[in-house]
Amino acid sequence: MSIVEKLCRAAETDGTFKKVGLDWVGKCLICNGPIAFDSRTGEGATLEHILARGRGGTDDLTNLAVVHGRCNWEKGRRWDPKRKRSTEDYQAFVDRLLAKRKDRWRATSADGPDSGRTRSL
Repeated sequence: MSIVEKLCRAAETDGTFKKVGLDWVGKCLICNGPIAFDSRTGEGATLEHILARGRGGTDDLTNLAVVHGRCNWEKGRRWDPKRKRSTEDYQAFVDRLLAKRKDRWRATSADGPDSGRTRSL
């Protein structure tokens, strides 16, 4: 599955997003600011792995979110493992984002954060 398809699936399952013409319009998971992206190209947003792939995160929909490029970059910079930040602080931050993603979840099928099943892409 392409990154654009993953962005669209993340938007479909986020209750803050709605389809307006060819664009998805909603809120960035990190800063909660308005965001819109082209559903054909993904232009205007980036795909966020809430728990970074380098730290064991997957392409499960519950771990994916639509965010601003700047927010994604800043998260990566602040939580880079080379920095002297505690693992506990990082995990607390990730837990907050995962909870926010769960709160915003919009089911589009039987799969979802409370179904007991996961949906990998």
